[in-house]
This record gives sequence, C-alpha cells and structure tokens, in this order.
Amino acid sequence: MAGHDTQLPLDQADIDAFQRDGAICLRGVIDDETIDALREAVAWSIEHPGPYSQDLTNGQKGGAYFADIFCWTRCDAYRAHIVNPAMAAIAGQLLDAARIRFYVDHLLVMEPGSSEPTPWHQDYPYWPMEGSGSCSIWLALDPVNKESGAVEFVAGSHRTGDIYAPRSFQAEEQLEDGALARIPDIDANRDHYSILSWDMVPGDVTVHHCLTVHGSPGNTRQDQRRRGLAVRFMDDSAKYRARDAVPVVMRKAFAELAPELRDGGPFDARIFPELWSAAG
Repeated sequence: MAGHDTQLPLDQADIDAFQRDGAICLRGVIDDETIDALREAVAWSIEHPGPYSQDLTNGQKGGAYFADIFCWTRCDAYRAHIVNPAMAAIAGQLLDAARIRFYVDHLLVMEPGSSEPTPWHQDYPYWPMEGSGSCSIWLALDPVNKESGAVEFVAGSHRTGDIYAPRSFQAEEQLEDGALARIPDIDANRDHYSILSWDMVPGDVTVHHCLTVHGSPGNTRQDQRRRGLAVRFMDDSAKYRARDAVPVVMRKAFAELAPELRDGGPFDARIFPELWSAAG
C-alpha cells in the first residue's frame, strides 16, 4: 500500500458486494515493498513467539500451524504497515462507518503439509465485543488456492441474524455458550449454501464482516506455505463485553494490554487507536 494513502479507491460495486455477501476480494492492494517487510516480520514472529502465540497443529502429522495476536505491539514492521489509515479506510468505506479504530491483528501461518483445517465459524463470538460494526482484512503473503488453504465464505451469512457458538481451534480448549446455537454442518450440505473463495497472489486481500461464516481447509501443498495476516477493525459503536466463551488467550491479552476497559464501555485505550474518520 504505497504511501499509506488514506483513501483506497473502492467503487460502488465493491461496497455493494460486501454488503450483500459479507466478503469480497480486492486485488493488488499491498505493494511489493510492504509484502517483503511483512514476510520479514512473520519470520521474526515465528523466531520470537509472543505471549499470546498458539500452536494450532493439534497433534496432526505434517507441517506446523502457527498463530499469534497483537503482533504489532512487539514489532515495528507490523505497526508501520497495518496500523495505519490506509488499511482503516478500506474498513470504513465498506462498513459505511463514521470512524474506525484498530482492533487486533491475527497472524496465521500454515506450513507445507499442515493438514489441520480451520473450522467454520464467525469471528464475532470469539471477541470480547458488543456491536457488529467490525470486519477483517486478510492479507495474502503467499499464493493461495484451495490446496494451500484458501479461506471460504458463506455468502450472505452476516445478514441472517444468527450468531453461532464459538468452536475452539485447539483440541484441549472447550468453548461453551449455551445461549447460542451450534453452527450447521456446512461441509455435509455444501449445495445448500453459496460459498465464495478466491485464488490469491501476494498483495491481494479479502475483507469479511465479523458475522460472515467462514473456514478453510488445511494446507495440503508440500511446497508452499500459507502466510496470512488478518487485520481487524471496528466502528465507533463497538463496546467492550466480556464473555465466558471468549478464548483464554484473547481474554489474557485484553486483561494485560487494556486493563482500563470496562464492561459495556467504549474501546478507549491506547491499544485500540482511532485511525480513520469519514470526515477526513
């Protein structure tokens, strides 16, 4: 994203598709210099795992599946390239928001042969948040296709009003929310859904709403990594809301990095900077 321009030119078709489907792909958003810098940052993260990093391999044979959050708090390269108005402007325009805050970054690295899939889920139930004005921008740092773990999205699932109980990505952690229904068995009934997915090259991004149902297969390629960086943003209607089903690592991060947050209050903390305003 050369120059960190504060307004990426999104056309009305992009905005309409996002509001209709809850997920879109934007081509060539990230420039080569930024891609190289973020690849170096990913290598640093793997070499220096943070306090909120996770091994999502779950005992599967094959390559590792590494995850980390709030990487930007430990590495300047993330801070420079993802915590900036250019990224926030994409979220702001698609969400039709007045103001946008940075929420959290989420690094997900599938090494070659990492067979563990990411289960179908919505992002929102995993977050200590109330208010659905939020989206994720997923940056491809490697070529991505079905064999290497391309993310799939259930089109229109953000508009149904359904919120599903979160399912842990780690076998040893159980997440329970008795007030929420279990997510349907989408893989057993794929013909009943409109499922979107895109082959991507480095520099492409997908953007999906926090209520859009999505998941991905494992990386079955033996010669290709899948380095993806999800960057989350929220509008000014979002409120902090502690929930028992929020994963332990997320609760720990929020308690340590933003102890001043109060249940039901705004995300007024240094760790959630306001980056963009529709007023300019």
